[in-house]
Amino acid sequence: MIVVEKLTKAFKGNQVLKGIDLRIEAGEVVAIIGPSGSGKTTLLRCLNLLETPDSGRIKVGDIEIDGTRSMNQQQGLIRQLRQQVGFVFQNFNLFPH
Repeated sequence: MIVVEKLTKAFKGNQVLKGIDLRIEAGEVVAIIGPSGSGKTTLLRCLNLLETPDSGRIKVGDIEIDGTRSMNQQQGLIRQLRQQVGFVFQNFNLFPH
């Protein structure tokens, strides 16, 4: 199970993720769709902590990361989480913009 609660992330004052709540049950398939610049990749990068959230909570299985705590204090948990979460990098340029 993946649980995201009140996840926020901003870049240079631009609030990209604004209190995202998401719950995905084990075995459930989810597609994240939306226009370019809507925060889809930022959300995915926050899930495996390639991007550090500003606040909120991420839980994958029994591993819970608190976005308000220092990531240095949670390095052991982050390693465990990354062992459970895969990420595929792709660049198809499907849209002309």
